[in-house]
Amino acid sequence: MDRIRKELIEKWIELKPKTTPVIFTTINNKTVAIKDESINETGTYKAHHGWMMGLHYLQNQFPNPFIYYLGSTGNAGMADFAFADKLNDLLGEQKVTIVNFYPEHYDSKILGPDSFGRFTDGKRIRLAMEKYRSGKLIRVDFTKTYWLGKPCIDKMNELGICANKDNSLDITEGFNPTYTRVMFDFIEQIKSEYKKYKNFPTTFPKTLAIIQFGAGMLYDDSELVVKQSSLDIDQSSLDIDLCAVSTGNKDTVADKICDSSESWQRSLEDLKNKGFTFAKKSGDKIYQVTEQDILFALGQFRQLGRESEPSGAASLAHIRNLDDSVLDRYDLIATINTGNGIKSAAFDSLLNY
Repeated sequence: MDRIRKELIEKWIELKPKTTPVIFTTINNKTVAIKDESINETGTYKAHHGWMMGLHYLQNQFPNPFIYYLGSTGNAGMADFAFADKLNDLLGEQKVTIVNFYPEHYDSKILGPDSFGRFTDGKRIRLAMEKYRSGKLIRVDFTKTYWLGKPCIDKMNELGICANKDNSLDITEGFNPTYTRVMFDFIEQIKSEYKKYKNFPTTFPKTLAIIQFGAGMLYDDSELVVKQSSLDIDQSSLDIDLCAVSTGNKDTVADKICDSSESWQRSLEDLKNKGFTFAKKSGDKIYQVTEQDILFALGQFRQLGRESEPSGAASLAHIRNLDDSVLDRYDLIATINTGNGIKSAAFDSLLNY
């Protein structure tokens, strides 16, 4: 069994999301590096979430049938469904099931625009997810129950999905660490490509990395890479500060980075009224980006000819909020375009309506 497991893990590693490109541009007379996750599997950085789910299964649960469940309105659920299909294809049978608890009201949620003016809605996202054979989507009322842990297990059993604490796992908050590879690759790409862009040899530039903060996983994993030397990075050569951004508007166009449940951010009200709040886990400061900031950033992505959805543009959006005294402290601003999950559902809409 160990030999089979090892062979499967080796094959699964071949399916790991590929390194995505970095774009260098100039904004407000400052050099900006944008890591573009829009060309990743499923169109967003959440491809890493789905891949990590498969790795977790092979390392910890194989060969038993297993259920992973989460609450997602789109990108994470889509990635997990897609990679569960890949995993079951590799296994040669349906061993892994992904259950996504999807808010009932989200069917009428308008999503967009993306950087090319496309819109979709929650219903079309849901229908796109329901096409995957390894995923089951359960629509629930998010205003009545906090859909984590036991409520999820009880609901699955009510619907005939035989789940218990031993054969299922809540992955709403992902696998730790899930997204270190995104930041690790970004740093390595800056090391190799910044000097080419500037056209002269240089040490690693003093960098401000602006990271979206929804549930905080991407930010926390980026911080882990920047602060720890256990990931094979020469820390002595790095000079990186991190800046977290989110939106305090529950009806924001960038809903993926609004923590409306206040599960991961201390105060949505502070974020909206004071312009900042704090992360519950790390205590790090989170700054607000507005709808106007985000729409402006989507226009910048369009000028670059790149795909982005509102939450994907949030880090770039914050640049216009930085005053000169901040900008002058850094050689480089680094942002991550976390992708465009709207695109595929928008195309499906054109084909089916």
